[in-house]
Amino acid sequence: MESPFQVPVGVLSLLAVLYGLISILAVFGNLLVIIVILKNKNMQSITNIFIANLALGDVLIGIFSIPFQFQAALLQRWVVPYFLCPVAPFIKNLTVCVSVFTLTIIAIDRYIAVMRPLKAGIQMKVATFVLVNTWLFGIISSLPNLLFFEVIDIPDIQFKNQTMPFCAHAYPSKMFMSVHVYYLSLMQYFLPLLVINFTYFRIVFKIWGTKAPGQQLEGQETTRIRNRKKVVKMLIIVVCLFVICWLPLHVYQVLSQIHPAINSYENIHIIWFCSNWLAMSNSCYNPFVYGLLNSKFKREYRKLLSCVKCSRKLFRDRDSGDYSDLSAGSMQRAQMCGTQISSIKNGSFQHENNERLMSLKKISSSTSQF
Repeated sequence: MESPFQVPVGVLSLLAVLYGLISILAVFGNLLVIIVILKNKNMQSITNIFIANLALGDVLIGIFSIPFQFQAALLQRWVVPYFLCPVAPFIKNLTVCVSVFTLTIIAIDRYIAVMRPLKAGIQMKVATFVLVNTWLFGIISSLPNLLFFEVIDIPDIQFKNQTMPFCAHAYPSKMFMSVHVYYLSLMQYFLPLLVINFTYFRIVFKIWGTKAPGQQLEGQETTRIRNRKKVVKMLIIVVCLFVICWLPLHVYQVLSQIHPAINSYENIHIIWFCSNWLAMSNSCYNPFVYGLLNSKFKREYRKLLSCVKCSRKLFRDRDSGDYSDLSAGSMQRAQMCGTQISSIKNGSFQHENNERLMSLKKISSSTSQF
């Protein structure tokens, strides 16, 4: 949408709440994913490193793109510093490129692991090299947004004989703009999804369509195959969410170049708002998918959130300055929280849990003798 239009107050309020909500969820949810992966060495697998990269892109879009783009679209004027006008669309396209390329790399990594189990998968050095080049390619692909977006003065639709600042593109020509739009739709959506669909189709057929020797009974599936199925299910859901969320906006962008007259249709701005919101909302879904479908992420979420809750309680007790009411149980919980935090840092939390369980078993067995 490149020209101003009237937005009803009710629609304005609703969209402001919806855009603000996905921005907050995208930032805090994906930061939680990154912290969980960085703080736990047992979570730093190649696939999880790619997931952390995916989360980083969603954090950036939640901070630098969603808030500025939606306020400009809703208020129909640019009220923030002018240098952010090209930054917001640049960050949006950069993070979309990084996200879809990362999903493609994850699909290829899973394809190698399932279809070529005896062949070594992607190593950490290779993964680092690929991720760096993913960001570089995303920067190059999004560079026209950084170069050709600027704030211009346009007639104010509410007050005659006045102008207002408006963030708009200033491409060298319409042909250049059309080529860039087609290029982004091709590279950000259609081509990567062809690769992703092919790899996951082969993976699903391999895992669910065939049985290894000695696995004639369903209950005799190996733990490794069950874990692979869980991971593949989770990743397929992540890809499906990306496809569903970004399809309407890509369709609109392509149609607006093929048939520009659609931009003058009645209520087309409402369609654009809904399509753009759906696309932006994709940045906040993945942390919930990981927590619901992956037991490791769910466990680490609980650990981290319980430690945060415990730390807040300790700070409140300290700020109150009254330690006389602290019971033995409160002190014990405080010590356990401190132990958990230090254990998470050095990766020994699981070992300490096993020792506690063994101690409890010994106590229970000794009490049962009396």
